[in-house]
Amino acid sequence: MNLIFIHGSGCSKNVWDQQLSFFDGSIALDLPGRPSGEPLASGEPLESATELAQWLIDYITDHALENVVLVGHSLGAAVVMQAALLNDKHLKGMVLIGSGARLKVIPQLLTSLSALAEQAVEQSASIPDSFLQANQHIPEPFKTNINEAIKKNGARIMLNDFKVCDKFDVMDQLASLHLPVKIIVGEKDSMTPVKYASFLHERIDQSELTIIDGGTHMVFAEQAALVNEQIEAFIATL
Repeated sequence: MNLIFIHGSGCSKNVWDQQLSFFDGSIALDLPGRPSGEPLASGEPLESATELAQWLIDYITDHALENVVLVGHSLGAAVVMQAALLNDKHLKGMVLIGSGARLKVIPQLLTSLSALAEQAVEQSASIPDSFLQANQHIPEPFKTNINEAIKKNGARIMLNDFKVCDKFDVMDQLASLHLPVKIIVGEKDSMTPVKYASFLHERIDQSELTIIDGGTHMVFAEQAALVNEQIEAFIATL
């Protein structure tokens, strides 16, 4: 089984450090266009979940990976779902954490990020601490490492990621997903609340839902041991 982790908006692959140390041989990818990720020939970030999904499919194909389990968080889960809808040939299952079939972003957040992106002279200085509140319950040193990577990525990348989320909508396509799916959500997730996860569970035939008590949007990093156990148990059923 090949386990591939895809991060959420504004983040980098280091959000998955607690998963990579648990699952031997697993892979975490940086979405293209960010400083630590794959450079793009156009120099511009990919602007839709479909484009990102095709990039992910190409990665799987280029590396001749079989029996792949994709694990995505938030935007990453949107990319995972879109990839399965485009081509599930090499996929064995999916784990969707803190996500939904539609990921609309409040306009005020996009406006604030747009202003930050325009004002920033250096990307590394363009993300204020107020944009890192979702990470406050992550234990150290992981919280600091994650926040530093977000600041390094900068406002332009976070803005593009949230625009991708805002356009994402597969509500009418969920019945076309024919893979086993594990859905995980934090009980206190205010960004992608439990009702989003329940909607996915109700409309994806081969799905199971786990709600983590006390967890918020970054539940996989906050309560890594528990989430890792859930992923491990799901993989054992495939």
